[in-house]
Amino acid sequence: MNANPPPQFGRVALRGGVVTIGAQGFKMAIQFLSVIVLARLLVPEDFGLVASVGPIVAFVGLLQNLGLQQAVVQRKDISTEQLNQVFWISALVGMGSAVVVACLAPAIAAFYGDQRMVGITIGSALPLLLGSLAAVPLALMNRHLRFGQLALNDVITAAAGLATTAIAAYAGLGYWSLVIGPAVSAVVALAAAWQVARWTPSRPDLKVDTDILSFGANLTGFNLANFFSRNLDNILIGKYSGAIELGYYDRAYKLLLFPLQNINQPLTRVMVPLLSRIHEDKARFRDIYVRTNWMLAAITMPGIAALTLTSDQVVGLLFGERWTAVAPIFAWLGIASLIQSVSSTTGWIFICQGKTKTMFHWGIYSSLTTVAAFIIGLHWGAVGVAAAYAISGYVLRVPVLAVLVHRVGPVTAADFLVMQGLFIASSLLAWSVYRELPASLTGQSDLLAVVLAVALNYSIGLVLMLALGQSRSALFTTLSSAMRNAR
Repeated sequence: MNANPPPQFGRVALRGGVVTIGAQGFKMAIQFLSVIVLARLLVPEDFGLVASVGPIVAFVGLLQNLGLQQAVVQRKDISTEQLNQVFWISALVGMGSAVVVACLAPAIAAFYGDQRMVGITIGSALPLLLGSLAAVPLALMNRHLRFGQLALNDVITAAAGLATTAIAAYAGLGYWSLVIGPAVSAVVALAAAWQVARWTPSRPDLKVDTDILSFGANLTGFNLANFFSRNLDNILIGKYSGAIELGYYDRAYKLLLFPLQNINQPLTRVMVPLLSRIHEDKARFRDIYVRTNWMLAAITMPGIAALTLTSDQVVGLLFGERWTAVAPIFAWLGIASLIQSVSSTTGWIFICQGKTKTMFHWGIYSSLTTVAAFIIGLHWGAVGVAAAYAISGYVLRVPVLAVLVHRVGPVTAADFLVMQGLFIASSLLAWSVYRELPASLTGQSDLLAVVLAVALNYSIGLVLMLALGQSRSALFTTLSSAMRNAR
């Protein structure tokens, strides 16, 4: 199976992006609705209990396919025999992961001092096995640029999960509804993937090509290291501050960072197979990466800044008065996430050029600095953890990541930093203007305050973008390309 550059690259990218973004919009709406609906059907302790187990399950889940799914997408050529090998290795590892999680259930319950964790942990193991069985079909769909079908599967899976969780919560199943929903989503995702891929494995074969295994091992190493920067906060808060405070933290995280991840993940699905096919053309690679990220920053960063600025009003509107403790956590996570829409796409640079070893080293450094920040911030509870995470990101991680990106190339440190710096500046200007608005406007209605903050951030962001040559060129070139390829 070769992977020659597709004809009309721009048209493929545009259509794939439009379909993916459109479907992701539905998926995000479903997930956003789930955050609001479930907050009104369940209590903070329910979320805290499941969130306490989540990091342990997620850690074991990183071994689901040993990074081999991404290797299937990235490689220039891959044989049917190699696909079969990847499938059986993934299936075996997935089964082992599920067994390990189930066996850890008593220890997890003892760690938290809550026997309810036993059932939650065992119930959370099933999606690990199902996800491994779906790895190769999903990778083939991605490799063959079937973005529309992938996006449709995501929407169906998200809808099935929300419906199941909401019905279970309404029926009074409490925290069990948060375990049942993901299990149903995994079943639906598996069935949809196999139905579309139309690929059948042959007899078991556990040998894997050395290059594929090395690529996957380094990527898995990065994911293992990165795990701590994504999940240790839940473990520490759950252990030392309790399930209720973790419930507040979990809602703030889901409301802000989770939707952001759900923009980047499907975009990664489009960009990785496409950029992998042109990675030898460095000038074209840099141009496409930079233009894509200017648009991503323009869409996400002003919105995040606006929600951060009006965190009290946003939490009050969506969750109600009993969730007011979420607001300061939400604000600090907003500051942290402001730079993450661009920073998280640097994985494209490493993966598409086969530099997963460098990516692994970055993951170790990022993990160590993040864990240190969590431990320092824990003294002040969930708010302190969120604040330490935000501050350490700007001081310790972004500068180092800029240097690494520059060394790997062809994207430069200036490309990486200017994209973020412009919208950080626009956010600060919008914050200053908002603070000068009369109370008759900002204090009259929570909804009006949020709308004003959104309008200010996007307006000032657009003005600064038009004023800077690189961003102005990226904007006009992208719009021109979109109009040309849409014909």
